[in-house]
Amino acid sequence: MSRISERLVKALLPAGSLFTALASATPVGAQQVSAGQAPAAWIAYAQTVSDLVQTKLAGDDPVALRLRAYLNQLPGAASADGTALNIAFWIDKKGKITRIRHAPFAQEQPNSDLEALIVGQAMPKAPPKDMLLPLRLSVRIAPAPVPLNAPGSATT
Repeated sequence: MSRISERLVKALLPAGSLFTALASATPVGAQQVSAGQAPAAWIAYAQTVSDLVQTKLAGDDPVALRLRAYLNQLPGAASADGTALNIAFWIDKKGKITRIRHAPFAQEQPNSDLEALIVGQAMPKAPPKDMLLPLRLSVRIAPAPVPLNAPGSATT
């Protein structure tokens, strides 16, 4: 594996994360490839998906803000670091995210918000022809911005 691929693997996927696919041709079970064994094209595509999702979730539209506010109030949420979500992505042959799966939130609204922000998004290109799907990534969601007049916020 090249040094660039190794750096992408380390930056993109935390230790133990996997690219996983339910084998469509094999009903026996799932095929898995560790991030360290994934082809460079898969790593690059996963980075593209991660970047798009990060941008969408970091947006300032009401749905993204509401989702981040919900995540910030969860017990144990590290507000400075945000929250990491493990998400499985199903992406069609044209590069459109058709479905996601993640550990459900206790309330329905953030589940709907996460789905509304991601499902239907189009990647700039289709996934590599032989890439195993679903693509499983750990995506970090930045904390919601603190209002300027909130207690403990900096004032000018």
